[in-house]
Amino acid sequence: MDVTLDEPSTGTATLRATHATQQLCKCCGAPARLSGFVDFDRDCFGYNAKRGQIRGLPIAYYSCAECEFAFTDAFDDWSPADYQAHIYNDEYALFDPNFATERPQNTCRLVQHLVHNRSVRILDYGSGNGHTARLLREAGYTDVTEYDPFHGDPVKPTQGGFDLVICIEVAEHVPDPLRLFAELNSYTAAHGIILLSTKDMAEVQGNWVNDWYVAPRNGHISFYSGRTLTLLGNSLNRSYRKLDSFRHLLMPKGA
Repeated sequence: MDVTLDEPSTGTATLRATHATQQLCKCCGAPARLSGFVDFDRDCFGYNAKRGQIRGLPIAYYSCAECEFAFTDAFDDWSPADYQAHIYNDEYALFDPNFATERPQNTCRLVQHLVHNRSVRILDYGSGNGHTARLLREAGYTDVTEYDPFHGDPVKPTQGGFDLVICIEVAEHVPDPLRLFAELNSYTAAHGIILLSTKDMAEVQGNWVNDWYVAPRNGHISFYSGRTLTLLGNSLNRSYRKLDSFRHLLMPKGA
């Protein structure tokens, strides 16, 4: 992504832009303005910064003033093999150390706080290493299904109608948020609840592009605020409820 200098007849160098300054928002279709750039090797926990690694590959991020959705289009054309090679490879655990144990433990505790009925049907969407599902079963939940469309050999659930669909630290990894939320809703019973974990970017002070969560090396592509999630919830006939800075619910209207 080198800046190209053209040499016009006047002999004065001119700059040719390498990125569009505006894209259409992936959630609402309104204009989204270029907000800034992040080197591809920036990760959430600063591991690459500590070892002085910089890729020299600027990733452009855009934000929508209408629904507050923010995103990059840099990975829109990537194949699963591309993601596996460049993001979810052998080094990924360095950039997401909470993935293996801490996050599943926190999720299990939250589910136990929210859902006391151990016989509800639960889908762990984006189940990763399966640790969350194992902990839920150990806690007494008798009907837990795992599905991860991003890793391993995914097998889609044959039935929907789940009482609780868990989607932990997944939404920021997908380039097509409308498709993700439609799929989550398709698995959720009309009376069911979708439990999400992703950072509320409205809480970021200063330029959001500088926030630690905007980390291409972690595969963080899409970013949401309460306003964004309210819009997405309304499109699914669901209401939005914020639990904390990272955890959110999409519930049946009127619940």
